[in-house]
Amino acid sequence: MTPLLTVTKAISPIKGYLLATLTMTGISLVTALLTPLFLHTSLLMLFMAGIVFISAKTALGPAIYASALSFTIFNFFFTEPYYTLDITHRHDVATLVLFIFVSLITGNLASKMRLAIAESKQALERQHRFFAFSQKMTSAMNTGLVLDTLQQAIQHTLSSPFYLIGKDQQELVFTPSTPPSPSISLFETIWDTPENSELIDGEVIALRTENKTRALIYVPSPLTEEQSAALQTFSNLAALALQRILLAEDLEASRRLSETEQLRSALLSSVSHDLRTPLSSIIGSASSLLEYQEKLSADDQKQLLLTVLDESQRLDRHIQNLLDMTRFGQGKVTLNRDWVDIRDIIASALYRLRDALDSCHLNISVQDNIPIIWVHGLLIEQALVNIIDNAARVTPADGDIDISVKLTTTSLDIDISDNGPGIADHEKVKIFDMFYSVTHGDSETKTGTGLGLAISKGMIAAHGGNIEVIDNSSGGTIMHITLPKHPVVYGPQE
Repeated sequence: MTPLLTVTKAISPIKGYLLATLTMTGISLVTALLTPLFLHTSLLMLFMAGIVFISAKTALGPAIYASALSFTIFNFFFTEPYYTLDITHRHDVATLVLFIFVSLITGNLASKMRLAIAESKQALERQHRFFAFSQKMTSAMNTGLVLDTLQQAIQHTLSSPFYLIGKDQQELVFTPSTPPSPSISLFETIWDTPENSELIDGEVIALRTENKTRALIYVPSPLTEEQSAALQTFSNLAALALQRILLAEDLEASRRLSETEQLRSALLSSVSHDLRTPLSSIIGSASSLLEYQEKLSADDQKQLLLTVLDESQRLDRHIQNLLDMTRFGQGKVTLNRDWVDIRDIIASALYRLRDALDSCHLNISVQDNIPIIWVHGLLIEQALVNIIDNAARVTPADGDIDISVKLTTTSLDIDISDNGPGIADHEKVKIFDMFYSVTHGDSETKTGTGLGLAISKGMIAAHGGNIEVIDNSSGGTIMHITLPKHPVVYGPQE
């Protein structure tokens, strides 16, 4: 386990004395080689440099030893009378005193320097750990990850056992070893009176968010001032992360509740109006046939049967849209792609809408070189059915609906245009929202569920395509659809 705080240590005494011996021996050899070239006083500076080096690398003892050894070597080999330890001149005594003085000064300075370096390294390491911890807290997306990261940080800080206690008093316990577990009563006491140090042996640090305690750090053994400060910093950062996560969870819960309420209201509205309306027509037509069949002409009976059929198809589309909406909302739509001709998809969609398009003039233009496309044919068909059906509802009798298919360098473009009343600019951005129905233009002609275009957009987007609303220069609206020219594959493939 790597401790949070580390101290740079000097070389051990034995190694220090050995280093001093080797250094001075080397300097002696160099001095012997340089004696013919330099003055006596200049060579003396080599030994002074060696003493400074030893003082910086070792403790005071090896530095004094280096001073004495330097004087002895210099006096024995390089001072007259040579090869003797006799001190015949006063300046030799001054040299020894100078050596000792330099060693004491440099040794003291070196000790302070090592201490300063150690403190700097401690502070830098502490900053790095706090910064890394802060980054992990910032990116943590759940409370479990926050607690795991906090546990790891505490383990790097302490070498003694510790406990992380949750509100439920379960043993959210993380320890470097496995000591005897405290009793549940002790956990309860710690949680109930976290600030009462008289009742608790050790130190307790609380993780608080908005004056509410979320968890407690309990360390049975005494902590140093640095350890206590480090744990307090970690707990504060973890508390901020917990507060952020809890706030995000509350906002997400509120958003989901709001969406659920909106969806429930929209579904009730759809069921009560958009589904009951065709059902009422079906029931009314069927009742008329049952009660007045003998009194009705063949044309009247046929008309009532056509009403039943039309409203049944309309009801079927409403139910299909509701089912599709539910599938898209739950992410349960699977794309079963295949190579399909867009002409076949359009033909199938138009056949399903043959009765709805009976009163419209249909104009279809498909470019000659249109290739087959890699899509889920039934989904694209349903999207086109919803869009064309919407166009048919807003197109007046004997009006025109134009369908054109063109190929660009990157996409297949499908334009479905009508000459209805159009869509207001401020509603174009909302037209594809779930359960949104326009209040101007198209809605003045006929009503809808507000599901068709939203579902169509989802189906097309699932293929990597897009749909947008464009004003028709001749009046009405153009639904501009783009589909990728080549396959767009999302996620891992088998």
